[in-house]
Amino acid sequence: MRRSIAALVALSALALGASVPARAEVQVYKVGAALRAIHPDAQGSPLEPGTAVQKGGSGLGDGSVFPPELVGPGGAARFQGEEIAARAIVVDDGATAVAFATVETQGMFAAYQRGIPGLRDIALMVEEATDGSLPADNVVISNDHTHSGPDLIGAWGFVPDEYATFIAHQTRDAIVEAFQSREEATLTAGADNAPDIIYNQTCTEALNQADDAEYPNNVCDPFSESKDAWVRVLQARAVEDGNVIATMVAFAAHATLGGGAGLHGDWPQFLSDALTQEFGGVGLAFQGAVGRTQPCRPRCGYTDRSRPGYEAPDRKTAYTTYLLYHVRRSLLGAPAVSGPVIASKAFIRHSVENPILFGLVTNGATVGAPIARSLDAPWTTGTTVLTVVSATRVGSQLILGAPGEAYPNIPAAVAEATNLPLQRTWTLGLADDQLGYLIAPSEAYPAIASQIAVNDNALFNVSPTIGDHVACTQIRLAGEVGFPTSMFRPQLRCPLFDALDSTEPPP
Repeated sequence: MRRSIAALVALSALALGASVPARAEVQVYKVGAALRAIHPDAQGSPLEPGTAVQKGGSGLGDGSVFPPELVGPGGAARFQGEEIAARAIVVDDGATAVAFATVETQGMFAAYQRGIPGLRDIALMVEEATDGSLPADNVVISNDHTHSGPDLIGAWGFVPDEYATFIAHQTRDAIVEAFQSREEATLTAGADNAPDIIYNQTCTEALNQADDAEYPNNVCDPFSESKDAWVRVLQARAVEDGNVIATMVAFAAHATLGGGAGLHGDWPQFLSDALTQEFGGVGLAFQGAVGRTQPCRPRCGYTDRSRPGYEAPDRKTAYTTYLLYHVRRSLLGAPAVSGPVIASKAFIRHSVENPILFGLVTNGATVGAPIARSLDAPWTTGTTVLTVVSATRVGSQLILGAPGEAYPNIPAAVAEATNLPLQRTWTLGLADDQLGYLIAPSEAYPAIASQIAVNDNALFNVSPTIGDHVACTQIRLAGEVGFPTSMFRPQLRCPLFDALDSTEPPP
């Protein structure tokens, strides 16, 4: 039976004969969290200690075909002390349990070739392991998109199949342990704005990457000028002793900071570890609406010099300190979360209109980029792909799953349609699939494509309208999880997209 902290306090006070002022009840959920190491030297890894694996990065290929000096392949790296992991949190309101997980790799697909478990397979394994108490459609698995972590996409050579399978099983086990370790807990949620530690790579503020640069900021195409700079935080504390069970953060900076040793998870891993050290429990830092947004490394010309970390001697310390500052501010006086837990997923089909990308998916091995996404139906049918979009309600928070690197215009469209504050409209990027950049709105595509010499967003994009499709679907799903949506739809083509969406999950 659910009880509230406020009710317990009231009963104790009445037993002592004290008067109790009226106050709002604090809802009690059940929350669990866990992590599993996924680095090549981790316990249970099929690889020999010290094995180097291909890592994701900029450019394309493993260097066997394209000259490395021309395209800059990801290269290989080994474990050097950075404990990359799969991290999971489960939230249960007594009627519905949902799981959010982040895996510190470049990205993962919904389904793979060669029998490798994909993100959908992992979710189904979780459902089976929990006897259906945690359905696959209530499991959202994101990737932190580290450019220094294992390449589970294949654009830079891929990792050994048995190691990819190990990572999938570790992710499953982290989610199942989080589910099994649930205990009564309260939730608080807050957000703080941090525009001075990221830059929009399509605007002139991208020229301010030196701390003494003075170019004017945000001079760019009207469709491209936004960036999502909110640091969103959800923290769970145990009712029994007040200890932190988990601190979950989402932030929209590409995981291209660098600064770690060997194979690492970039700033999300650094922050996750720091959250654990600062608050206890399990820290989980998720990639947000990361499209066209990069981190200052570690300072931009407009970074606030008064912020803690500004004078730090290295990128890792500086950026982690910046983010911790904003996490603390987010939690200062943060309100308690109350309300139901509701989850909804859609399986959407979209045509691949980028012949270069489709060629890489089907024949990438010939150029050293063996992209391993499933070529079987229903995931690939003709020149279309099936992918996954989600929306989850945790009380007042709307947590959106985007199957790629979402442009910030996508959550902005959802926030406008639902009339929710943007800081309560989360995006978990690279969630349940990875289709590259989700450019939105489609009217912005020509400007992005014109920058292809310095910006790869158009190259790694399946279609100019995929971002609009994701936004339309998320708006519909937001309504399904209980956030009223207005008649406003950001594009007149939304009904057409809705008609393409499947209500039934693939087998």
